[in-house]
Amino acid sequence: MGLLNRSRDMKSPYFYTHFLRALTRMLMSHNSNYILFYVFLHYVLLRLKVLAGTTFKWKTLADKALKGLIKQCHDEENCYVDCNSCVLANVECFKVSTPTWFYVCSVVSLRKYKVLVIPLNDSDTNEIWVSEVMRHNIESALHCDVAACFLLPIKDNTVRFAAEAKISMISNPYDTTNNMICALLENYFSEPRLLRKNDLFGIDVKECVSDQVYLHSNSSVSVIYFKVNAIKVNNKDCISSESAYILHGETTLIQEPNVYSYIPRKHLYLDGTAEELIEPYPPSFAAPLKHLEHCILPCINCDIQLPIKPLFLLKGSQGSSKRKLIRIVSEKLGLHYLHADFAEVQALTSAQTEAKLRIVLHNAKQSVPCILCLNNIEVFGKNSEGQKDERIISTFSAEVNALYEKRLKYPIIVVATTSESDIPAELNRMFIETIHIEYLDQNTRAELISWLLAKRNLKHRANLSKISGMCSNFGYADLTALILHAVKAHCEQADVDLKSLTLSQEDFDKAYEYMQSTYTDCKGVPRVPKIHWEDIGGLADLKHEIMRRIQLPLLNALGFGQSGLLLYGPPGTGKTLLAKAVATEYQLHFLSVKGPEVLNMYVGQSEKNVRQVFERARAAAPCIIFFDELDSLAPNRGRSGDSGGVMDRVVSQLLAEMDGLECSSNIFIIGATNRPDLIDPALLRPGRYDKLLYVGIHSDRDSQLKVLEALTRKFKLHENGQEFGELVNHLPDHTTGADLYSVCSNAWLNAARRVLSEHSVDQGTSGKIELNESVTVELEDFLKAVRELVPSVSAEEAERYKRMQIELSSVS
Repeated sequence: MGLLNRSRDMKSPYFYTHFLRALTRMLMSHNSNYILFYVFLHYVLLRLKVLAGTTFKWKTLADKALKGLIKQCHDEENCYVDCNSCVLANVECFKVSTPTWFYVCSVVSLRKYKVLVIPLNDSDTNEIWVSEVMRHNIESALHCDVAACFLLPIKDNTVRFAAEAKISMISNPYDTTNNMICALLENYFSEPRLLRKNDLFGIDVKECVSDQVYLHSNSSVSVIYFKVNAIKVNNKDCISSESAYILHGETTLIQEPNVYSYIPRKHLYLDGTAEELIEPYPPSFAAPLKHLEHCILPCINCDIQLPIKPLFLLKGSQGSSKRKLIRIVSEKLGLHYLHADFAEVQALTSAQTEAKLRIVLHNAKQSVPCILCLNNIEVFGKNSEGQKDERIISTFSAEVNALYEKRLKYPIIVVATTSESDIPAELNRMFIETIHIEYLDQNTRAELISWLLAKRNLKHRANLSKISGMCSNFGYADLTALILHAVKAHCEQADVDLKSLTLSQEDFDKAYEYMQSTYTDCKGVPRVPKIHWEDIGGLADLKHEIMRRIQLPLLNALGFGQSGLLLYGPPGTGKTLLAKAVATEYQLHFLSVKGPEVLNMYVGQSEKNVRQVFERARAAAPCIIFFDELDSLAPNRGRSGDSGGVMDRVVSQLLAEMDGLECSSNIFIIGATNRPDLIDPALLRPGRYDKLLYVGIHSDRDSQLKVLEALTRKFKLHENGQEFGELVNHLPDHTTGADLYSVCSNAWLNAARRVLSEHSVDQGTSGKIELNESVTVELEDFLKAVRELVPSVSAEEAERYKRMQIELSSVS
């Protein structure tokens, strides 16, 4: 038996040889008459070797999914089949064509478990489908994984009914009444259930007592598990390998005190229409889920008492579904899930907070094994005035230490969540590991959208990659809401059948626009300005350079990060307009930062404002951070003249944050200034603002014509733009884009005044007029606006900017 325990790989070519040799030596050393027994045992083991060598592919489904498959495969009248007593299989080596009883055997533990095999011809050869509860019971009874098990047919198909059964409820975090438990058991055992000693069975509350679920329990109750302690048949106790049917009216049920136990783990579930296996968690959770699972596994089923407290911290932005991740881990590991929000635990006085905290930890102790999720830990340990409360933090530390003073048979895992980067140091050092949920990239968002659609059995004709590109700052909760709003937008068009619903690209676009208008201000992410390339006249060379600098990092073709662009030139030449057009064309979020609005009078607040700008940029990635009037935010260090050195610290913080974006290829920094000579030189090195682009005055005729055409795209012109050729001849020198915008707007106002005056003369003041349709801008209106124009840039300033361009050309 020691050899059996050490050699757990039955498919090893040395297992049976070593086992038979050891057994032969043992038998020959005691009595030679055991030779016949040895020959028989040799035959049995060879037979087991053939069966064990057969590869059985075990696949686990949720109970509801397996019930649906059973109904499809087994439609015999007056024959009830329980999903916790049967499996679906296509067993080639036995040629099963009708439901047949089998033993699930394991050579490792030399134990057996009786099951009913229902043939499933549509599956692969030797593929076995089992429920989650059934798999848990088999592994618990055989003390091994189902992958190391094989099937043996049973000739005796005798059905026995239990005279008495003793059961206990598995302790759980739910608050249920005795009437609720009695109703659950009575309805569940109204049909015969095949069970064994030490088996677990789960009762779906909403399925069994749907009319009482909201009267006797809270809405979070889903499945309540029970354990069979003992079964009597004909006044004899059954051993663990013997099974019997339990039926209400035939069997006397005795409920014993609650017990603690692991519950069945969650596995794959079946999509009812496509019949495809879908992972129970989204692909975006794979990395943090694996990290958290590896942190928890050493604390489960460990015979050695580890000298550590299993406290972990989970950090992620709002909407990243941190609580859902913890719930998935608890379901995957077979642990109870208990949730407590520190926003509700925190009270007005310290004594009330301590009392609530003790109640939370006591409930966790009564629900072992469990994972205790402490949400919003950043608000804990603060009084009503927002100041740190040392008493509450020390009480929390003392209560947690008392919780782990005694060795518990079943673990309590504490996982706290926060959306802030900084929490009090006293709390932070209590956690032995910190898991970060990173922001989703475009490919991960596309996979998550596909998973959410498949989970809800929704079809689509949309480009998921394009949708994920639009939803750059969306998390799990936001993408879930996007799909729901898309379904709503589709249903508003016409009455459709939800079973045949197919979402289009237009549905997702409407949902995205609605969510942007609703949630953008709450998330602190500004809307993308609706400015396109056709709204900008001229600047063809600048457009090409900016597109080249933005498009390559988005494609990540060369593996390099982004490079900063500094637009400098006279005021009114379109520097801000260029940045907004880039954000619109590439569907990037536009984060505009004015230099003076970052500065604050309090010590350290200005640097914190700079950090928050980049944190918002990471949350909204891919995005553009546009620093307008950069010379006011990052002047030359040592020359600012402030006694406290505030501007020097702000510049240093800005440099540190920009260096931290070197690994990011989806955050772009664009700055605009009229005085590049005042900017600190450290900002102009490669890797920061390493490309300086001069945005000059539209002095040539072609550029001015293109700007005028772009500004008057929505105008109703008298000669369809033919008057622009003569208008350009009357423009003063050094006319900027802002000057041309002023000319066009004043020309439309002049035309509007003329139309209004003519209308008032003809019809008096009682008539109404539509200005957008009636106003026609003529050449005279433009010439009048030109005569009133005062250029914003003088000749001396224009000459100074040209010299500056020549000086800075070597830097860029």
